[in-house]
Parts: sequence; structure tokens; C-alpha cells
Amino acid sequence: MKVLKIIIGIVVLVVALGFGYLAMLPSTYMIERSITIDAPQSMVMEHLSNYSKWEKWSPWKAKDPNAKYTYEGEDGAIGSKMSWVTSLPPEDKNQIGEGGMILTELTDSKAAFELWFVKPWEMTSKNGFDLTSENDQTTVRWYDTGELSFFARPVGKMMDDMVGPDFESGLAKLKMQVEEEASNMKTEYVVERVDVESTPYYSMIDSITKEEIENTTGRMMGGLMAFAAENGMEPIGAPFTIYHTWDGKTTKMECGIPVADNSVAGTEGILRASTYAGSALKTVMLGSYENGEEPHNAIADYAEENGIEITGAPWEVYLVGPGTEPDVAKWVTEIYYPIN
Repeated sequence: MKVLKIIIGIVVLVVALGFGYLAMLPSTYMIERSITIDAPQSMVMEHLSNYSKWEKWSPWKAKDPNAKYTYEGEDGAIGSKMSWVTSLPPEDKNQIGEGGMILTELTDSKAAFELWFVKPWEMTSKNGFDLTSENDQTTVRWYDTGELSFFARPVGKMMDDMVGPDFESGLAKLKMQVEEEASNMKTEYVVERVDVESTPYYSMIDSITKEEIENTTGRMMGGLMAFAAENGMEPIGAPFTIYHTWDGKTTKMECGIPVADNSVAGTEGILRASTYAGSALKTVMLGSYENGEEPHNAIADYAEENGIEITGAPWEVYLVGPGTEPDVAKWVTEIYYPIN
């Protein structure tokens, strides 16, 4: 009897220690990996938010290429759903189980999903991507986080070792795929030396961040066009923007409209001046402003290669833009840099 009590006591102690150990373990897990891709953020997000693009980089597509996938909803839209059933037996290390995911949040910098598994075990988690960009490079953070039942807590410590390598291989394939696509889309800009004449203009100036450029440009151009209309003036050319300073994040930006005569004094922040006259380097950008730094870099490279000194602030002339043409592919922008 005494021996039985000792055995029972030991069992109780072991169980208590086991429960104590489980209670000390985290009740949640987090897996995350990151990679930097030489491509615009929008291009990267297209591959992350659209299930149709996943087959080109998903680590699980590679593991089980014959798995059955089902898609519901509009691809790349909130509420779109992807489900799968593995083609491999449970004992195969490459089997990807049975489950699904639904896109629950989508912005320019974030795609979030609800993820669930039915087999080989039932579980749910929150999966997603956070994007940040700088200097035409996009950093992708891929994460998966979820709650663990009391008895499943030890698995949480192994989750990173189990899934982390898949995240790494998937991100590596994503980088290769997107960078190849970005490389194929790069434009060759023709840079030429031209002479420009001075033209009177009205303008507005503001110091803003990179993210504020679009809204601020619209506000300034709207104010200038209203001022011109009130004073019976017609622009004699396309609107333009002068970038007096630029550090990659903020700029002192001047938006202007050319006129035949700017003798009328400006009001409410509206200035008057004359454009630069002399030699300049010029190139033309077609389409979206998304890769707007590329033509500027092309001019800078041309100047360096040919020993030409850039002497002042660059300006962009919007021959065709969102104010007159809804089709982005038809936009035409001239870019100039003054030189000696």
C-alpha cells in the first residue's frame, strides 16, 4: 500500500510538473521572414494579393504540384478565397494537408488573410504580408500568427523550424520572379541636349513628403487654373512642376502654368516668374508616374558619363496627364535638367 501511494504521488508530481511546464509556454506563436526585392511596391503586391500569381512562387505549390486548388471570388479583391486538398498521403513529408485562406484586408502596403486547416490537424491563423519601399526597392515581411491550445503549446516552439524554411524558399522565388518581371519592363530612356526658351508663368510652392505629391499637385494646379480663369488668362502650354529640392522622401515642389503675360499680381500664395532659358538635358517618360525616378536617373547617368554639369533644379512638363486623359498608358511627360 505504501509503495502504491508513492507511485501515485510520483505520477501526480509528474502531471503537476507537466501542467506547470505547459502553463509557462506561450499561448501564441509567430513566424516571420523578410526579403528585399528590387521592384516597385505595387508590382510586388500584385504577386501577393492575387492567388493566380501564387503558383509561380508558393513553396507549397512546389512541394505538391498536383494538389487540387479551388478559387472563389474576384482575384485580388477582399473576400477572395483559395482552398486546397493535398494529393499526397499523410505520411509524405511534402503533403500540404487540406485547408483554405481568405483575403481579409488589402492596402498598398498590406495584404492580410485568414488561414485554416482541416487536415492533418484543425487549426486557424492569421497570415499576411507587410510591405515597405525605399529607392525602388520593396521589403516584404511575411508572417503567420495564431493561438495554441493548452496541450499544443509545445508545438509552438517548433513552428518556426517547421514553417520558417518554407517562408524563406517562397520569398526567394518571389524575389526572383518579380525582379525578372521588373527587369523586362524597364524602359530605355533617350536623353538629348536641347535649348529652351523662357516663358512667363504663375505658380504655387510647397514643401511636402513623397506621399503628398499627387494630392498637392492636384490642389496647386486647381488653384492656378482657377486664378487664370478669374483673370481671363489661358495657359499657353502644358502645366509643369519644378523640384527645387529632393532627398528621396521630401521635396520643395513648385507647380506652374505658362501664360503669355503674367503682369497681373498673384494672390493667396500664387507667385509669378519666368522659366529657365538655356541648355538642358531632356528625356520623355510614357505612361504612369509610378516609376518616375527612372527617367531622372537616366539623365543623371547620361550627364555623368558625358562630363556634363547639371546646374539647377529639374522640371517635368505634363503634355498628357490625368487632367485630360484617363488612360494611364497614354500619359506623356517631358523631363528637363538645366546644364551649362
